[in-house]
Amino acid sequence: MTDIAHPGSLPASGAYVLRAGAGLSHLVAGQVIRTLAGVDQTAGGFGAVVAECPLDRGPIPMHWHEREHDTWFVTRGRLQVWADDQSRVLAPGDFAYVPPRVTHSYRSVAPRTQFFGIVAPGGWEQFFVDAGEVWGMTGLPADGHPFDFSRMGPAMGKHRIMRVDNPVYAEATPVGAADQQLPTDQSAYVLEAGFGARHVLLGHLSTAVLTRAQTDDLIDMRVIEGGRDAAMPTLRHTATHVFLYVLDGLVALTIDGEEHRVTAGDAANIPAGAAYATRILSGTARWLATSSGGNGADLWTAAGTDTPAFSFALDGDHDADAARLGAVDGVDVTIG
Repeated sequence: MTDIAHPGSLPASGAYVLRAGAGLSHLVAGQVIRTLAGVDQTAGGFGAVVAECPLDRGPIPMHWHEREHDTWFVTRGRLQVWADDQSRVLAPGDFAYVPPRVTHSYRSVAPRTQFFGIVAPGGWEQFFVDAGEVWGMTGLPADGHPFDFSRMGPAMGKHRIMRVDNPVYAEATPVGAADQQLPTDQSAYVLEAGFGARHVLLGHLSTAVLTRAQTDDLIDMRVIEGGRDAAMPTLRHTATHVFLYVLDGLVALTIDGEEHRVTAGDAANIPAGAAYATRILSGTARWLATSSGGNGADLWTAAGTDTPAFSFALDGDHDADAARLGAVDGVDVTIG
């Protein structure tokens, strides 16, 4: 299996591990956008990117997409996000989502803000190739680095990014109680760090920040965390594509029998049919698990236990959890 440590390319398909800083890197309007997976790598499901942003002078142009679902999970700094007539400033762990046809924008309001983003369905990530320049360094350019804005307009037209005439950028209101649960309809929202539908399973806490219910069955995104030696057995999905992005800690990730030790900033592409398992090697670890193409992520709700807690269980019944996981029905998962 491919294990990529340097920027510049992505495998055409199949399972792979990307080390922090690897992937396709482009400079777009002063931001370094690193593509971790695209339409080819995820069977059309989504594009996955990490963006590193300077302290922006202003927001990107207000716009909307005809069919794309857009997300931001902040990993460093602060990011102001606009959706329709509202705005929030996101801190690390906060999440924002906008469905198609909702006007939106964002800007970094702290030096070297970083976020992980999914755009679904896949294909739109090619915009960064068309609008930017290849960037071979992992850091941001010096202030004043020239940018060819002549590429931005054609790229926006090609990818049907609809600019808003006479946009209004609302003042930010604080992230708070209104941002602590998933909506029941398909609407834009912000989710405060730690909040979302939570389940415990085999020493892990799964926090759903985006589900198929919000995205016309396109994607599911969860924060998975646990303590040392927490392990998930070998899983395999018939139709579900899985993509992991490590937030912190050290994890032994085994894909089709080959172990990789992954840590903060590393990512893994796991196509349907590949067998994978995880075991936490550090005191604690967290990663984002994004899936598409099937309901494999439902294993966390089908086998897990609802919890009001914000931490993984220290005294769970491992045997009972394993029995429930082995008996799940109607979920795209095979154990072992």
